[in-house]
Order: sequence, then C-alpha cells, then structure tokens
Amino acid sequence: MLDPMWRVFILTLLATVGAAAQGNGGPPQERKERYPAFRDAEVRLIEDYYRPGSGKAPPGLAKRGGDLPPGLTQQLRRGGTLPPGLESKVEPFPADLEKRIGPAPAGYRRLLFGKAALLVQNTTKLIVDIISVSF
Repeated sequence: MLDPMWRVFILTLLATVGAAAQGNGGPPQERKERYPAFRDAEVRLIEDYYRPGSGKAPPGLAKRGGDLPPGLTQQLRRGGTLPPGLESKVEPFPADLEKRIGPAPAGYRRLLFGKAALLVQNTTKLIVDIISVSF
C-alpha cells in the first residue's frame, strides 16, 4: 500500500502528463493547426456578387475566357502554395465585396485568380481554401 503523499504525487504527475498529451502545454509541433476557410455565408455573398450577368467579372477575365492553363489549375489547390509567378497576377477582392463579407482573418487575405477565389496565408502563401466562382 502506498503512502498517501506518494498517491498525491503520482496522481498529480499523471494529470500533468495527461494534460500535456492533450495539447494543453505540449510542444507546438504536436498540436494540429486549424486554418480558416470560406464560411457558407461568405461563399453565398461571393457567388451572389459574381453571379452571371452581374457585370462584375474581373477585367482581364473576359479577354482570356476565364480558363486557367492545366498546370496552374493543378497548383491552385487547398494545401498548395501560391506560385511565385502568379503573385503579380492575382487580384484582391473588390473593396465593396470585402465590405460585405467583412475583413479576412488576421494573417490571411482573399484573392481572385481566374475563376478561383483563394484564401491565402500572408507569410507562407499557403492556400488554405479555394472556391470556384461562376461569372
């Protein structure tokens, strides 16, 4: 039979180890990071803003038909990164659409490229969410 003080010590130790294993104090690499995404309400606002016939398609899209080359389409995916050559070709959301949706999450920005709306992390250029927009 254990001394009551040892019992308290062992129970405290087990509780501390259990809390660390659940991510309440463990190293950051052990915790799963959660990324923001387009919410359903945001998707509806974006689709409504760019609905066919609204005349709000990005300017260059009408000229090139809106289709992306197959190689670029494969690179623009959730979990991928924004290719360096495309950074100058993406456009921020129009100010009036941003106003309707509200600000992007801290550290992220919303961008348009072709018929794709992207949510991109500022520092890493990681594409955390992507939706297709119909013009």
